[in-house]
Amino acid sequence: MKHPVERRFRKAEVRAKSDGHIEGHASVFDQEYVLWDSASYRVVEVVKPGAFSRALKEKQDVRALNNHDPSQLLGRTSAKTLSLEEDDQGLYFDCDPPDTQIGRDVRTLIKRGDISGCSFGFTVGKDTVTETNDGQKTIRRREINEIRDLFDVSTVTYPAYEGTDVKARALELRSLFPAGVPASLSGAIPELRKDGDDDGDDKEQECRCRCRACYSAECDECEMHMKDCGDGDRCNHLVRSIQRGDTPTKRVDSEDLTAGCFIYVGDAAKPETWALPWKFKSEAKIKSHLRNGLARFGQTEKIPADKKAAAWKKLVRLCKRYGIAVSSEEAKSLGLTAEQRKELRSDSCDCVCPECLNGNCEECSDVNCSDANCDPADGDRFSHLSQEQAQARTRALELSL
Repeated sequence: MKHPVERRFRKAEVRAKSDGHIEGHASVFDQEYVLWDSASYRVVEVVKPGAFSRALKEKQDVRALNNHDPSQLLGRTSAKTLSLEEDDQGLYFDCDPPDTQIGRDVRTLIKRGDISGCSFGFTVGKDTVTETNDGQKTIRRREINEIRDLFDVSTVTYPAYEGTDVKARALELRSLFPAGVPASLSGAIPELRKDGDDDGDDKEQECRCRCRACYSAECDECEMHMKDCGDGDRCNHLVRSIQRGDTPTKRVDSEDLTAGCFIYVGDAAKPETWALPWKFKSEAKIKSHLRNGLARFGQTEKIPADKKAAAWKKLVRLCKRYGIAVSSEEAKSLGLTAEQRKELRSDSCDCVCPECLNGNCEECSDVNCSDANCDPADGDRFSHLSQEQAQARTRALELSL
């Protein structure tokens, strides 16, 4: 039986403690959460005391994230940087965020009051649903008695949509069910049937599981991160491969990417062999996926052993190009080896020509390259160039010194 992933967002008292930790309640017991309220239909939900006892007893490996973004990792129970417990109020969390830009930013935003909401990602083990009618509207009440799997607790920028228009409320309700709104709800709420479908079938086909593998459109490796994917119907990397004319593309993070947008390409005609996407329309997405690539690099099985070194060099160059700084603490949390951490810190060629991005500096095609670290293995960086190209390169180097 599939257990779809759900999320709940709520305004909450999230605090930045004097010791640098972040604390708060990701869920409050017996507090009525209104999922939908219209003239004829109202949907409410409550989490009952003890609902998290199974997840806590099993010591499930839960992450603390910001805005449910796996690249914005704040803590983890297995690393003892996140602790969870049920108290009289609800699910209490205490997180020791890393000394990284993300960790410092989140602490500051909470302290200033800019972030005031929490959320948690989960699947339901046991619940009770009842429907009553008060004469004016039908009231559907769901009581969550047991959380089957607790995936993450998250600080969130938008704990709820502030507007009251139908589109905003429908969008909020859909966002709570990444795997799709249950048929029992969408059937009762007409506004949910078409809302958000403006992008057509491609958007509906896109996997909504946000584990690191699915975030990179490598859903066939989802099991490396998730016991049970929350979007089993769409969690299929073949579904996300689309033929646009003569050019195959792969759907990643709501964009159709060609082979050139990936760190590794096994066969340009087979999107299922592409790994670690990086080239997106916005720099924010690029940086997010490059960070995700650092975490995924040692896990993905799509890159053959004899191709790993070249793929890693390309990933490192891109990270440096986009100014992605990785502290020693963060590098360890990402599972990088000592040698990989050294390469991320050490000086290397930052030229972004196709050859250098693939680690072939001896075949650098940028005649105006002024990076002194762009050296071939034999020490003669200009051996493959014509005399005119070599002279132009030398002049560029002299001007840069």
